[in-house]
Amino acid sequence: MVRVANTQVKAFTLGFPGTSIDESASAARIARDLGVEHHVLPLEPAAAGDVLPQVQADFDEPCAATAAVPIWHLSKFAREQVKVVLCGEGSDEIFAGYKRQRTALLASRLAPLLNGPLHLGDLIDALPRSGLARWNYQVQSARRFRQSALLENNLQRYIAATEISTPGVRSRLYAPSFWKEQEGPASYQKLEAEYFLPEHRALSPLEQLMLGDLTIHMPGSLLNRLDKGSMAHSLEARVPFLSREFVDWSLTVPQDMKLRGRVGKYSLRKAIEPWLNKDHLDRRKLGFQLPFAEWFRGDFSRFAREAWNDSGARQLGYLQPDAVEQLFDEHARGEANHGRILYAIAMFSCWWQQSMSQGQSKAA
Repeated sequence: MVRVANTQVKAFTLGFPGTSIDESASAARIARDLGVEHHVLPLEPAAAGDVLPQVQADFDEPCAATAAVPIWHLSKFAREQVKVVLCGEGSDEIFAGYKRQRTALLASRLAPLLNGPLHLGDLIDALPRSGLARWNYQVQSARRFRQSALLENNLQRYIAATEISTPGVRSRLYAPSFWKEQEGPASYQKLEAEYFLPEHRALSPLEQLMLGDLTIHMPGSLLNRLDKGSMAHSLEARVPFLSREFVDWSLTVPQDMKLRGRVGKYSLRKAIEPWLNKDHLDRRKLGFQLPFAEWFRGDFSRFAREAWNDSGARQLGYLQPDAVEQLFDEHARGEANHGRILYAIAMFSCWWQQSMSQGQSKAA
């Protein structure tokens, strides 16, 4: 773009000051190396919490997409200067760029050890909690990895990897009747049958994971949140990685040119290698989301709790109020990272309150 544009290219970045997922400094270095005009919007918990109801209203349905709030804010920020932006959605789906893909592949390979006669999986289940939040988060991730290894195939592991909570959390959280209706025994087999065909089991492990990303996650979450978040501000977001011809071509690329060892998006990295400093290429992918772990231990938790308690969602009978409070408290103490499910509860609460207000207005 810099080479062919007749005006200076603008780039827009959202920053999360003081958190572990703030990439604004790295983005600034890349922008400087490429010669683009770089604009950064720092997002603080108070600003994000204040607009939760507005973001939910613009999505028009319950939305727990982790990037909904950042995309909404960044779109509003970019629209002050431009009318059309190019976004990177699709690159991880067609070039195997997600860490969860590599984690699921590792779980499938280690399943015989974790579930075999040595009972190594039991050691993970027995890991103790501590007073350190970071350790507790690692234990939580290890147990989720162990649960993934217990599943039958990578189609089911894909479903488990993209869920925002675990069956254990939902069994505590859901009212018994709601749990029985939504979960129950063989829940992952039921979801596999709903979203995939029997012949998909014949695909390679990586192909199974990429199929889920292409047919479920991308249309249901990624493109949904981008379209609604950007058009809320009349910003047109285009996705060049998802042009028909490019996607068709990408599906012919050999798997080892997408995922090589532990390196995802291998061919894409090689393609842009001449343009970027090696330090940029070696950075770990963090994903575009809110820093839930940190924010839900601070002011953002207050916004979420108020939404839950004041909206009427608490009285609906789907979730057990005591369990919701326990999740808030466990997260605040650093015993577990419940940020994503707490965010989902907050967004559902905002939607419920808006729906009731609209219903009352129509009745009046």
